[in-house]
Amino acid sequence: MLEPVTPRERFQSALELRSVDRTPVFYQHLGASSYLQSSLGCTVRDAYSDPYKFASLVIESHKQFGYDNVMVGWGDLLTEAQAHGLKWKFTDPRLYPRPDAYLPVGKAGEIHPVDPGQDPFWSVQLKAAKQVFERLGDEIAVVGSCSSPTWIACETIGMESLMMAYFQQSDLVHSMLRAIVQSCKAYGERVHEVGIEEIFVDDSGAGKEMVSLEMYEEFDSDYLLQVMEHWRKLGLRTIIHNDSAEPFYEAQANLGPSALHVHLQAVDVPKFFKVLRGRLCVMAGIDHMTLLFKKSPDEVGAEVRRVMGLWGDDPGFVIAPGCELPYKTPLENIRRLKEATASYHH
Repeated sequence: MLEPVTPRERFQSALELRSVDRTPVFYQHLGASSYLQSSLGCTVRDAYSDPYKFASLVIESHKQFGYDNVMVGWGDLLTEAQAHGLKWKFTDPRLYPRPDAYLPVGKAGEIHPVDPGQDPFWSVQLKAAKQVFERLGDEIAVVGSCSSPTWIACETIGMESLMMAYFQQSDLVHSMLRAIVQSCKAYGERVHEVGIEEIFVDDSGAGKEMVSLEMYEEFDSDYLLQVMEHWRKLGLRTIIHNDSAEPFYEAQANLGPSALHVHLQAVDVPKFFKVLRGRLCVMAGIDHMTLLFKKSPDEVGAEVRRVMGLWGDDPGFVIAPGCELPYKTPLENIRRLKEATASYHH
């Protein structure tokens, strides 16, 4: 057993396929935020326009849950989209905003690159990131978050419109994606200035139930690769997240991320582990919608032990919820996920 290290060192060692004192546990977005908002008397809506409140919620997530990282970008995929033309609305101040009006496809050609530091909402996250990094960055992994160019396009004009445009207006789609790529590159530059070293990128459109592999390669992976190559030149590590039902995880692994995060119920777990072991860090997504949200702590612990037993002792492994923890996930289950991981011995 290695000597104990800081959560940041543990997390980054796993991403670099180095041995760790124990398996890290990953925290996504602002999961189970009901406890955080209640504790601080601050809503998610408040935080969208106030960097201090945004940072306070992020810091509170570590105080309450104690996972090995925090994330300084969240918004249920829409923060980047609103910067490119989506109109959103807050139907409940405690929850993320929802789409109000997608950008009409006819105006998609007018999308231009955005400097995240200048957008009224995206910039709040960056200012909050600086505060969080100054408070926690020496000890805790502070992870940025940015959707893939294609996922941003999907949330900007709507999935149905994007899918139709793939077939009817492909030139328009490519023009839109080229502009969004520049915005994503700029995001990496901004978080790099803060000192952040990892970016979580949601690329959940990469699934067989939504597109063919050929469509993914034409309209998604090529553009994401351009962004990742730029980020790599800055020294940033990329964590690709894919919560689709039939993820193209091998194609995503070929892009060279530091880590790949999927919901384990969407894959053949032994095959998934075999294909990726030693190539990159595997983030094993434990079921968050039923197991963590509705089952008992003992059932959570049993599943963690089962998954860790399948993985074995090789480095490059992280336990995580399958996606963001639901709003009111039971506290005892959130804590058991970490406790079961930390206490596991193969």
